[in-house]
Amino acid sequence: MENELYKLSFFVNASHMVNINGKLSSKHPHTFEIVCYIKSKGFVAFEEMENNINQILNQLNNHYLNELDAFKEKNPTLENISRLLFKVIGINLESIRCNLVRIEVSESPVRSFVIDNQK
Repeated sequence: MENELYKLSFFVNASHMVNINGKLSSKHPHTFEIVCYIKSKGFVAFEEMENNINQILNQLNNHYLNELDAFKEKNPTLENISRLLFKVIGINLESIRCNLVRIEVSESPVRSFVIDNQK
């Protein structure tokens, strides 16, 4: 059986400070690249998927992540950002008959965190 997926890429500019082994980094910016792999239940236009995902990403774009409610009690590491996006984007996409099966979040061209839920 073929496994057909949509692949959409987005960019988010945001800054954060992370606590690594008890030491807080300085505030620094990233241009995060977010790549979403999506299965749909029937035809869904690219624009509809993009608009749906941008509803979530716009809440992070040009923000200091440590000040957002999602990271008040959680360290805004690449891993935690990825987990949050996988969960929230996944829930949001269900409203348009789509399933997020994989997300890749990169803080630089050589540093990425991937969550893959393909079955």
